[in-house]
Amino acid sequence: MNAFGEDANMERTCEILVDWDVQYNSLESNITTEIIHRYIVNFEPIYVNGTSPGGVSIQAQHLRNGLDILSQEEITSVNAGGVIDIVLNSQPLFTDKIILFVETSETSCARELSITQWNQPISDHEVTRETIWSMEGGQTDTNQSILFEGRGWQKRTNSLLESNELGNGSLLLDLSDGVRTTTLSLDLSKVWLNESYDGSELITQDFEMLGSGSIFLSDSEEGEGLLIEAQVKDAFIVRSWSENTLTERIRIEASGWLSFNGGSNDSSEGGFGEISLFYYETWDENGFRRLQDTQVEANVSVRISGFGESFSFELDDFMTSERWEDGIREHQYMKMSGAGNFDFIASESPYIEVNGTIPVINMESVGGETVSDTIIVDGSYSGDAEGSFGIVREIVDSDAYANESGEYFEADKIRNEFWFNVSATPIGPIDQEFISEHNLTYEYTVPQEDWDNRILKYEYVEDNGSIQYEYPPNSPTIIQPQPPASESIFSNPISRETGLCPEILFLGDNFHLIGNLALPLEVSVVDLNTVNIDSHTVSIALWEGTYFNSNTAFGSVVNEGLLAGLLHEVYRTVDFGNGDSNNESIRFLEYQLTDTILYPSIITLSENSAPIINTSSNSSIRFREGFLFNEGGKANLEILVTDIDTDVISVMADFSALGLGKIALSDSGLNGDLVIRDNIWTTEIIHNGLQYGVIEIPVTLQDIWTTVTQNITILVLNEPPRMLSIDFTPDQVFRGEVVSVSIKAVDGNGVDSVSIDMFGNGGGLTVLELVGELWIGDFIIPEAFTPGERNLMIRLVDSTGESRTTSKIFLNGQIKDSNRLTILNDAPSINNITLYRNSQIVSKILIPESGDPLTHTLEVTINDVDDISSAQIKIGRLAPIGSSNSWLLLEDNGNNGDRIANDNIYTISFDVRNTLSEGEFTILIRATDTFLSITPTESQEHTLILERGNTDNSEFDNWLSENSMFLISFLMLILLLIGFGGAYHLLKNSEL
Repeated sequence: MNAFGEDANMERTCEILVDWDVQYNSLESNITTEIIHRYIVNFEPIYVNGTSPGGVSIQAQHLRNGLDILSQEEITSVNAGGVIDIVLNSQPLFTDKIILFVETSETSCARELSITQWNQPISDHEVTRETIWSMEGGQTDTNQSILFEGRGWQKRTNSLLESNELGNGSLLLDLSDGVRTTTLSLDLSKVWLNESYDGSELITQDFEMLGSGSIFLSDSEEGEGLLIEAQVKDAFIVRSWSENTLTERIRIEASGWLSFNGGSNDSSEGGFGEISLFYYETWDENGFRRLQDTQVEANVSVRISGFGESFSFELDDFMTSERWEDGIREHQYMKMSGAGNFDFIASESPYIEVNGTIPVINMESVGGETVSDTIIVDGSYSGDAEGSFGIVREIVDSDAYANESGEYFEADKIRNEFWFNVSATPIGPIDQEFISEHNLTYEYTVPQEDWDNRILKYEYVEDNGSIQYEYPPNSPTIIQPQPPASESIFSNPISRETGLCPEILFLGDNFHLIGNLALPLEVSVVDLNTVNIDSHTVSIALWEGTYFNSNTAFGSVVNEGLLAGLLHEVYRTVDFGNGDSNNESIRFLEYQLTDTILYPSIITLSENSAPIINTSSNSSIRFREGFLFNEGGKANLEILVTDIDTDVISVMADFSALGLGKIALSDSGLNGDLVIRDNIWTTEIIHNGLQYGVIEIPVTLQDIWTTVTQNITILVLNEPPRMLSIDFTPDQVFRGEVVSVSIKAVDGNGVDSVSIDMFGNGGGLTVLELVGELWIGDFIIPEAFTPGERNLMIRLVDSTGESRTTSKIFLNGQIKDSNRLTILNDAPSINNITLYRNSQIVSKILIPESGDPLTHTLEVTINDVDDISSAQIKIGRLAPIGSSNSWLLLEDNGNNGDRIANDNIYTISFDVRNTLSEGEFTILIRATDTFLSITPTESQEHTLILERGNTDNSEFDNWLSENSMFLISFLMLILLLIGFGGAYHLLKNSEL
């Protein structure tokens, strides 16, 4: 980048350089800093002999979120010594832009700066780097060091930046607090450092270490308390900073050796042994120890002295644990117990062999108080001298006892007895005196183990029974248990220089990084060059930096493209403190190298390929719904943009041909986009105009580096007429009746015709007439029209010939159901009831006088426009017994007495019993069609006549039976008359 003016008429040129300085402000105990926002304008060739540029005009803008926050009064300048100093009364912030323009009578120059955070490019990115660093030193009486070698990873997404470093190394910590001593040396299998920034603000920092090594602990300065030397199997150390809260945690599991009260193979007291379990955990938060948990389990040998010799005794149990939470001791437990025998030679001359038994050793404390203090030893010696000895120490009572001043305390009365009996002494000169001895003392001791001077008094019991008392002065000294103090893993935070800086640097730029007041750095750009980073050739700016106390750093930073501001390589050497006896001296060494660029794939303009739209493919440009109509049509336009660099940032389409202007498309899930970052850019189009056909649309594609415009074509269809309303008069009709209809329709090109289309319902096409704004007409409901609430299909045609056949209306911009016409259904009709007996038509039902029932058949004709789904009859007492109140099925299937199937004549057969009564008899007949219309109740009743009689098969037979006497008398009369007539005829014609 070149900021020199290039006017061919001017020999002199100028250049604007960054010259930021720092100002420290002291506010009581707090020190704040701010940038002296200064720039310097150099000229080439330089002014000599005290001359300065003339006709100077300076313009400056400080843009934040697109707004200029700088007024002209906040721009000051000094023109002297052949250079111009410009000071802006503003503080740069992350992502700000600074624009400067300087004009003199001889030349002009300008510079635009984007403000970023040191080593944090503004653009989204993802890189990895090689990292080696170490810290060592500490206070004069402590030692701390850590070595790290690994790889780093850094990623920015919008304003959020996350940085990680992962590797291995070593750690040496001295966490001694003046009372307790703790040193830890670890080989680290994992070292992980994570930092998160929002803009330039550090949000979180996590530093985690895993490893193994060794640990040394002592709970007293003199080493007479508990000492532990252990091999660490698993160590976990984490240091976390978030929301101004610093948290440090250590968890260690180990095994090794321990010693207490100076115990060793050569000691006369105390104990030592092998640790099977050592567990140590701490949790510090903002300088306060929230948790400390220590657990030890071991196999321990206790040293016991006697006869000028000491011997070891193995304990069955040795365990100790203590847990502190938020400054309160929640748990304390210690137990040493065992029993056994011992045998050793106490002296070679005279020869004395010692044998003994320890029936019990039991020392136990709970919650910081002694609950058991028992040692019993019983032994004998033999050889040149003989005798017995013993030790008894045990709590015999607990009560309130007075100290020297008469103040009472709860205390344990401990019996402490020792005896040494002599039964035989050596003969001859000896250098040892064998004298029997017996001591019995009672110690009155408070149980609180945290107190000092715990013994209230001694009670000495002489062999003659006399008793003497001794009171230790100032007994006891009450001391509250002291919670463990917080000790930071590192006195100084794990941090590097940081702060605001220009994104693109010029040779000669100078600025201060003051984001970390513990490590401010002044940076000077000393050279410009090019390097290859992960197959990318980029420009870099070489810089040198100075920390406080003449500490230094140097390296290079990417100076072009999307990764501008990213450190390419850096060396740091920092000494904290001045090495005085009371000050810390921590040395920090580091080397970093960015070696892999994961994102973006293109980081400079020269590497970029412009995005394109493949107009030869129909799938590259499409409407998701398949089409776009005019006159309020709505559809989602999808454009597939091909960019091998995948860095398209915007797509803009110019729909001026449709009167819509420029519309932005989205590939981020907005404006109708379905899938984020799938290269399909989408927008919703609402076309209220009348334009239709093939329309050419310019589309502007912009990636990070360039902008191209490409023309595409889309097909807009002509919207057919829309029906706004439809009304029927009447709205409920039977088939065959006439209906009046009125329809309101609209179309931008004008409605040419409206018709009722009933071809699908057994009818035809009824053309309506336009009267005012309504299309009206009459039509007849065809017999084939299905009953129920029905929509009619309406055919609408506009003046361009575009047509639509629909039953829907367009209301308030939405397609909705229209009014429906209700087609009423005629119920099935009952006609022509006919009775049959013995296949002969009869007019009445005959009740037999006696004997078997007489079978009758009833036929009825049922008519309906639609098919009959069922026919039923209720014949009361004529039905089989138990079914007099039931509806019985009439059949038209050619079975069960039905003569012809599907002839609409329904049949039922029934038997007439002799128990029935004569007279008129009412039956009910009903039918249901396929649309569930049923015979009305008032049309269901029918009357039959029942008569009693004995006949065979016909009414004629019945009549003969009923009138047989009359017929016989009538026949006899006829025969008699015939006889008289014949006799008369014979007599008349005779010869008499």
